[in-house]
Amino acid sequence: MMANTDDKTIQSALLLLEIGTEEIPARFLSESLVKMKELFGKLGAESRLSFSSIKTYATPRRLTLLAEVEAVQRAAEKEIWGPPVNVAFDKEGAPTKAAEAFARTNGVEVGRLVRKEKGKGAYLIALVKEEAHKTEEVLPEVLQKLVLSLTFPKSMRWGSSDLRFVRPIHWILATYGNKRVPFEIDGTRSGTMTRGHRFLAPAPFEIRDSRSYVNLLRNNFVIVDPEERKRIILEGSLRLASSVNASLVEDEELLQHAAFLVEYPTPVLGTFPAAYLALPRELLITVMKGHQKYFALQDALGKLTNHFVVISNTKQDNQDTIKKGAERVIKPRFEDARFYYDTDRKVKLEDRLEELKKVIYHEKLGTLYEKSRRIASLAEFIAEKCCPEKREGIKTAALLAKTDLLSGVVREFPELQGIMGGYYAGSDGLSEEVAKALSEQYLPAFSGDRNPSTDMGAVVSLSDKLDNLASFFMLGQAPTGSEDPFALRRQAIGAISILVERKCPLVIEELFERALHPFGIPTMQEVVRELVKFFEQRLDFLFQNAGYPFDAITAVIHFAREAPLSALKERLDALQRFRQETDSASFLLAVKRVSNIAPKEDVPPVDISLFAYEEEGHLYRAVEDITPPIHTLIRSDNYYDALKLLATLKEPINRFFDKVLIMDKDEKIKSNRLSLVRNIQSLAHRIADFSKLA
Repeated sequence: MMANTDDKTIQSALLLLEIGTEEIPARFLSESLVKMKELFGKLGAESRLSFSSIKTYATPRRLTLLAEVEAVQRAAEKEIWGPPVNVAFDKEGAPTKAAEAFARTNGVEVGRLVRKEKGKGAYLIALVKEEAHKTEEVLPEVLQKLVLSLTFPKSMRWGSSDLRFVRPIHWILATYGNKRVPFEIDGTRSGTMTRGHRFLAPAPFEIRDSRSYVNLLRNNFVIVDPEERKRIILEGSLRLASSVNASLVEDEELLQHAAFLVEYPTPVLGTFPAAYLALPRELLITVMKGHQKYFALQDALGKLTNHFVVISNTKQDNQDTIKKGAERVIKPRFEDARFYYDTDRKVKLEDRLEELKKVIYHEKLGTLYEKSRRIASLAEFIAEKCCPEKREGIKTAALLAKTDLLSGVVREFPELQGIMGGYYAGSDGLSEEVAKALSEQYLPAFSGDRNPSTDMGAVVSLSDKLDNLASFFMLGQAPTGSEDPFALRRQAIGAISILVERKCPLVIEELFERALHPFGIPTMQEVVRELVKFFEQRLDFLFQNAGYPFDAITAVIHFAREAPLSALKERLDALQRFRQETDSASFLLAVKRVSNIAPKEDVPPVDISLFAYEEEGHLYRAVEDITPPIHTLIRSDNYYDALKLLATLKEPINRFFDKVLIMDKDEKIKSNRLSLVRNIQSLAHRIADFSKLA
């Protein structure tokens, strides 16, 4: 690679840095790759290095950076601020000792000093050229800073050193243009040697050509690129699954984790006794993933098979040993799971309600039993509005929602909360809908996650989320900045997602009043206002992410305080369609003319006897004619047709403004015309605040 700087041809070369360590936890490596790349970019730029094609790799035993770097630094001119001009020169304009000392210190003549304004005064500046050094002279300091600046979620010290790093450093490989970059980290000197796989190729070997680094490691049983390891794992696992007429249970998180557990991935097919398939699917998958990092397999109907794939860190020759070991290890794990599951089913969920009274949910919010009662009360209220025929089932599901937290399986596998409640409800003979509601009560768990599929599940989930939001806002625990210890932003997004999808006649202000009612606090309305504002911020965020224009969101967001959130989306969709399919620009100009002059204070009703121009009567009749059908269309959430009908006012509005002087000298006539304008604005505001639209 060649680059041109100041008409001089400067050659570039490949920089290679590898930090060899003891095994780094897999969960740290993905973020470490990003940090390493960003850090080198920052330090390199500060050192005036020109570089390109930065790549970072990681395995459990190494962090690697490769970058193409030009052979010479960029030259630069640095500004050094000196004394104020009135101190640097006397009244006759002659330089003082202060100016001479400043110039001498910076190696420039007084006459070459520059004056520059800063704040309310002028100062002297010395322009000092920083010469370009060879990159190989600069890199030792840059790479040393890079290694010492890397941070991790957890670091450690070893020996008597004060150095903290994710794991003890065993070697450092650092070359530029295939020459060693000399530096030292806590007694470990950089060199040109690396190491292959810990067991398959443990002997150190030299990297003489850094461009062959990736292939040389591959020859020594190390696949250094995590993306290549992921591909090997996925393709190999799919082949093994196909060999037993099965498919892989997709899990991107597990695939990523497995890729960072090994340096030389080899998928191996294992089997477990089919009797364990009687256990819940999610429990089997969680045991395989959580404890052993095995990939589960399923048949064409989506049912689990008694096969799994384990990723070994060795060659194919050793797969029989790996297979036997994996099969031997998984059995006791499944046995433990079966024991917990069988034991849990001996106690009905209803009988666990008393135990909830002994479990503190929060020191200021009472027990889990009290929380369950609040959820059930709110769920009944919502059910009455949305699906009254399912009220009793919803009340039952809401009351039992937290009982599985006391089960052995959930204590062992907290990620199965709710899901296990669904299985236990089925075992207790409760209806399928109640069981489904329990299993879906935490959905959606994150932005973009699926919503509950049933009415019961939606109501229970919504009630739980609203109770969480109301409770912690009441305690003054609203999210601040990046701090959100109770995941209230996520809870709000989940609640919004359900409310928008379900199209129930629920207004968030009323919901929060109901959620806060059990606490009987005197500041309830103040807390409700904070919660509604918080919801509006989340709505703004969600709608912008969904691709709606900012001005359209601003024009309808205030309806969140008085109408169902589903209607908010309907309004946005109607505005989008109206803008795309009609001549909306000219209509918006007309409506803006109305908004600009409409009075904010109350005005008397329109008196048609005061009309002096034909355009007044024409506009008045046009407004009167379309008002009832627009109200009907709005009640049925048909905002697009309401907009089209409102747009028929464009011509009468424009003729009115062109022909009639609204600010008449006669106060009664002026007030009457403003009343007519106010009527138009009020009608338009039933759909959107058009003054906000661009």
